[in-house]
Amino acid sequence: MDVTNFSSQPHWRHCYRNICTDNFVERKHSFPSPFTTSFKTHSRTKKITMSSEVVFNLEYLTRLEESARTLESTPQQRSEMMFKAQREVDAYLEQLSLDHPTGWVIPPKETQGQDKLVQPGQYQVQSGPNQVQSGPDRVQSGPYQAQSGPDQAQSGPDRVQSGPDQVQSGRGPHETEPLPIQENGVSIDEVLRDFSRIGNEMEREGHPGHMAYVPGNSTAPAAIGDFLAASFNPYSLNVASCRRAVKMQQMIVQWVGRLFGYPSACAGNLTSGGTVATMVAMTTARDHKVPRSKDYSRSVLYLSELTHDGVAKCLSTLGMREAVVRKVPVDDKYRMDVNILRKFIENDVQNNLLPFLVVATTGTTDVGSVDPVPAIRAVATQYNMWLHVDACYGGFFVLCNSAKHLFEGVETADSIAVDPHKGLYAPFGTGLVLVRNGTLLRNSNTRQHGNYMQDQLTNPEDWNPEDLTFEQSAHFRAPRVLLPLQLYGVATFRDALQEKLELAKYLYLRLKGQAHIQVVEPVLSTVLFRIPGVSDNTNRALLREITTDGRFFITTTTVKGVLYLRVIIFCYRTHRQDVDVFINKVKDAVVKMELPEVEFCHAG
Repeated sequence: MDVTNFSSQPHWRHCYRNICTDNFVERKHSFPSPFTTSFKTHSRTKKITMSSEVVFNLEYLTRLEESARTLESTPQQRSEMMFKAQREVDAYLEQLSLDHPTGWVIPPKETQGQDKLVQPGQYQVQSGPNQVQSGPDRVQSGPYQAQSGPDQAQSGPDRVQSGPDQVQSGRGPHETEPLPIQENGVSIDEVLRDFSRIGNEMEREGHPGHMAYVPGNSTAPAAIGDFLAASFNPYSLNVASCRRAVKMQQMIVQWVGRLFGYPSACAGNLTSGGTVATMVAMTTARDHKVPRSKDYSRSVLYLSELTHDGVAKCLSTLGMREAVVRKVPVDDKYRMDVNILRKFIENDVQNNLLPFLVVATTGTTDVGSVDPVPAIRAVATQYNMWLHVDACYGGFFVLCNSAKHLFEGVETADSIAVDPHKGLYAPFGTGLVLVRNGTLLRNSNTRQHGNYMQDQLTNPEDWNPEDLTFEQSAHFRAPRVLLPLQLYGVATFRDALQEKLELAKYLYLRLKGQAHIQVVEPVLSTVLFRIPGVSDNTNRALLREITTDGRFFITTTTVKGVLYLRVIIFCYRTHRQDVDVFINKVKDAVVKMELPEVEFCHAG
């Protein structure tokens, strides 16, 4: 018989409280059948026997308690762990200014005047008598003990450096295996030393030379926000659990809503990213526009050919895999062609299909182009369709006065997805969904609590985040967004984003005057360029020449069948001097390719 069956009885709990005290008190109770018996103690084994079925060992319980209390860190232990973790963070951030964005190659120019270049191989390079070690000379008294003696981990000149003697990450599997999960713990030094290797095995997206994809960035206050969120650890999706945490999230949502011109009746939530934000919006659109599952197979979703692939991916998760997806071509400015969109819809209606959702993008990932939202809104209204705006990359450029006109009409969209982990420099895993009519969002996600929560005090007027998303027990994401905004102010983020717009324009103008280069005028902070009149392989060779020393990381993309080299200027650490170095690399690369002379440049 399971002892937990007895713990639910009030009289058993009373007896249990007594047997857990230092001075055990033997008590006799009259239990209802079948438990009518008395407790007996055995002085040698300190066991409590209930009939012949249940044995309770106090020594075993004590040992469990002592082990479990290891999780209850002291202030000194927490300070020590944070100090050592911060030391690793500082060492990594130094690499962002001294090193390379990919973690694979050290730029030759940055090693001039040095004696040697460490080749890819082992991680631990001896740099003096104070090398970090895990041998017998390490002094410890527990998992949090600070090391002392000659082998103490250093943060000074004898620390493993990120300069020319930096240890490079090899490609072998034995070098990428993390510290295994073991029965017994190890020291914090060993844990951090193992974790910090990740800095040599990652694309350093916070590096000023990382100009590929849409690089993620994170600020120190955002990291502190995550630390505070994890330390206080509130359940942040319900007012009854933590009203202040809910209010913090709602404040962010409403502030973003006002940026786009949404009414106060809007609602939304912080999510794990843009795809989940889009999925929450699409779920609301589905429930409102296609309430019967039998109609899913005739429902039609309209995207442009440059819409992010995460949008169509959501259909499968939503159970609408059989829905029809129409990819609308873009015009010569890489915007959704509204005339073709209208023709697609008219044809689908004639064929008894159900147009239910159209997605406009304000900041396409490939080009940075912005779809004509007002014209798309007019078409959506005419055919009773839901209009969703994907603003994940470009959305927070709405803060910039020079870009506000690009977001005209977004205030009329039924829903918006935007990523604070892009334009607000929050850590990865921070998206945000907005629905103009908040009631529709709530109707699609309202939670019916289980019986175990029947005693929780609730107020129907409270809009709990758990009723505005499918997520439950989600991370408390608000501090990672709110703390940087509170500390730096909105103006700082506006200036940082405006700088990226200006740098993209600067890069465009400089490349436009370069022979052999065709460059596309940027709308936001993405610049496409190529060598015209040559093969794709030649343009890929140009990419390799630009990136071969590892100082910059860019990629290619194909738009309307044409391959371009793609540069996105988005990292807040990227400034004009970095762009100047990049421009010189492009020029040098073109010269090395020995292309035939031309009389004029090709500007796109």
